[in-house]
Amino acid sequence: MMSNDPIGVIFDVDGVLVDSNPVHLKTWQIIGREDGFDFTPELFFETVGQTTPAILRSRWNRPLTEEEVKQLGDRKELLYRQIVEKKIPAMPGAYDFARALDRQGYRLSVGSSGPKFNVDFILEKLGLVPFLTGWVSGTDVKNGKPAPDIFLATAEIMKLPPSRCVVIDDSLSGIQAARAAGMKSVGFFSFGHNDQEYLQADLVVRSFDELKGQWDKVTGKRWNG
Repeated sequence: MMSNDPIGVIFDVDGVLVDSNPVHLKTWQIIGREDGFDFTPELFFETVGQTTPAILRSRWNRPLTEEEVKQLGDRKELLYRQIVEKKIPAMPGAYDFARALDRQGYRLSVGSSGPKFNVDFILEKLGLVPFLTGWVSGTDVKNGKPAPDIFLATAEIMKLPPSRCVVIDDSLSGIQAARAAGMKSVGFFSFGHNDQEYLQADLVVRSFDELKGQWDKVTGKRWNG
């Protein structure tokens, strides 16, 4: 990335732009109890970064019809929005980081496994929309993370080759998706994760302030915000 060509930065939402993993865990446990299923924290952290329908289809305690997948998924996401609407758990420094990147001429987008209505809701609440070229949700692609579809679609929106893109994601599936897409990856250490999940990342940080200090390691450019 040493050339002067534009660089694209792709943000995940949950665990990166918002500290929402505790909320998602809570909502999974609520719908699990309603359906007689103990959705454990261990199961939650195994599936972080995957789409809600994919988790319901593959990890529920019983086979689900597609109608049940939709009903449970809608219930789960409604609970999530009801909780975060009271107070958006914005990740410290996320807004200022994105604004600084925009001022430096980077192209910004979002690639999230969350459903479109959740992603739209969060980005509007955070005030990030003016900085973004566009965004892709788990609803917009056939295959969610760890498949590369979400990130490849965001690269197309930014009109950049994957090799000019950096992904910031907190989940193993997100890091794997970035590698599969041929992009640099920053593992953003967030609630409930462990060091082993970030072994494939090009860089691991615990805050946006830390990322500023190591920005050159994934872009070849010093932070100038």
